Amino acid sequence: QGMNFIAALFLMVMDDEETAFWMFVSVMNEDVYNLRELFVRDMAGTQEVLYVAERLIEQFLPRLFEHFQLQNVQMSMILTPWLMTIYTRNFPFELVLRVWDSFLVEGWKVVYRTMLALLEHAQPALLQLEFEEIIMYLREFTSTVDGPNIMMASLKISLRRKHILKYVAEWKGLSEKGETRKVDTGVFNRLNTRGSEVVSSMGFGSFVDT
Repeated sequence: QGMNFIAALFLMVMDDEETAFWMFVSVMNEDVYNLRELFVRDMAGTQEVLYVAERLIEQFLPRLFEHFQLQNVQMSMILTPWLMTIYTRNFPFELVLRVWDSFLVEGWKVVYRTMLALLEHAQPALLQLEFEEIIMYLREFTSTVDGPNIMMASLKISLRRKHILKYVAEWKGLSEKGETRKVDTGVFNRLNTRGSEVVSSMGFGSFVDT
C-alpha cells in the first residue's frame, strides 16, 4: 500500500539495513510522523490526510480547486500516491531527498507545503485542461519537476500549523458524526501492485510485503 517505497528509500540512503529498519519503525510509529495510520485497515489516517490536503487546496489555490470541481477531478485520484508515500513513488530523487530531510524535522507541514507548491507550479497549465487531460498531464508532471525550485517555492507559501490543526479538527468532528466519505480503495490497490514491481526491480524484494 505504499510502505515499500518508503522502505526502499531508507535502504538506499542509510549505511546498513538495520539503521534503515529502525528509521522505518520510527516514522511509522512516532507521533510527529505517525505514518502507520496511513496503512491501517480502514485507511483512517489516509482519509484524514486527504481531507486536510483538499481543504488546504481550497484555501490556498481556490481557482484550481474550483476548476477541479467543475471537471469532476477527485483529489484522491491525484494526491493519494503523492501523500501516502511522501513523494517517494514517482518524483525525482532530488525532490524526494529534500522533502524527507525537512519532513524528519518538521513533520507533515512540509508534506502539505510541498503539495501546494507542486500544484501552484502546475496551475497555469491545469486551468486550461479538461478531466482526462488533467490526469495525463499530472502523470508526466511528477517526473519532470525541478526539486530545488519546488522546495524554494514551498517556503513562500504562508501555510501555518494552525491551518492544518483546524482542518484535522474539522475532519474529526465530521468523523464523529459519520459524515466523512470513504477513500477509493482501488487507488491503493493499483499503487501497491505497481510499488511491488518497482521495489522488486531495485533488489529490495524482502521489503515489498512489509
